[in-house]
Amino acid sequence: MKRTLILIIGIIISVACFALSFRGVEAEELKAGFLQANYFTLPLMLALLFAFYWLKAIRWKWLMSPFLPVTTRELFGPLLIGFAANNILPAHLGEFIRVFVIRRRYGAPVSAVLSTVVLERIFDVLAILALFGLGLAFSDDLPESYQKSALVVGGGAVFVVFCVVIYLIWTDWFLKLVTLTCEWLPFVPKSLTEKVVGMLRSGASGLSALRSGSRVFVIAVTSLIQWFLNGLIAYVALRAFGIPVTPATGLVVTGVTAFGVTIPSTPGYFGVIQMCFQISMRSQGNAAEIPNIESLVLGASLYYHMSMYIPVTALGMYFLQQSGLHLKELQKAAEKDT
Repeated sequence: MKRTLILIIGIIISVACFALSFRGVEAEELKAGFLQANYFTLPLMLALLFAFYWLKAIRWKWLMSPFLPVTTRELFGPLLIGFAANNILPAHLGEFIRVFVIRRRYGAPVSAVLSTVVLERIFDVLAILALFGLGLAFSDDLPESYQKSALVVGGGAVFVVFCVVIYLIWTDWFLKLVTLTCEWLPFVPKSLTEKVVGMLRSGASGLSALRSGSRVFVIAVTSLIQWFLNGLIAYVALRAFGIPVTPATGLVVTGVTAFGVTIPSTPGYFGVIQMCFQISMRSQGNAAEIPNIESLVLGASLYYHMSMYIPVTALGMYFLQQSGLHLKELQKAAEKDT
């Protein structure tokens, strides 16, 4: 019953987002945009997409290396199976499905593999925040106040990344610093300090896979590069429809979209991605000066969406068929554990 309700809410949100993304769009203008678009950009977008997911597999390998020695090539298939499942099934079940694929194939403990997926999300959020702030800071079309705010966001993200690295590598020193800071604040009770420090210590022991400076560095760098590539895909899609943007705009679009798809919606995030593109471009100062901008942005968002949705779903289903597993079987296993 709960899953059905979530699915219904997701459908309502997707339909509403689609409706809003069509605001100001004329059917003839949208058709003209598709007819005039530069589809020679598709091979570049697909190459960037492949690099994006290959880097995800590299990062996943580093996260699992302490308890499961596997290669990037061996993880690429399960990774694509999970993201393909996200495009087909509700409630982001793909994240759990790729965990079960790894368990079935290599016998790795579910809890350990699932913890790597959680860590992925942490590094994704940090990377997206940093690049989003960078994109805003270097966007010439934004008011100066926006750019200053962007520098604050980007600087804050970098500071958080720095704190996470210190916490993971030099845990004892970090916990002493937290304790001293809490003791210095008179309004923080001692019991709360002990509870916070205890939680941080437990969390650090659970994240022992990252107790390596080189490993953290590789994971952080691959996270930044992969989301920069995603921003380039958005940039190329917008340019393909004749919208004069810079790569910084692509980073802004990626940041808005990455957080937009976390809300409940249909599998594949239909409507939400289109709305995120429109919201991102409305923040660009010169967007209003471009004729038919709403139609062009909608066309670019659909081009971006389909250039990712179709190949990822097709490849994921191919790897699933090669593995001898069945989607319904994995779906039941994932639903049972969520």
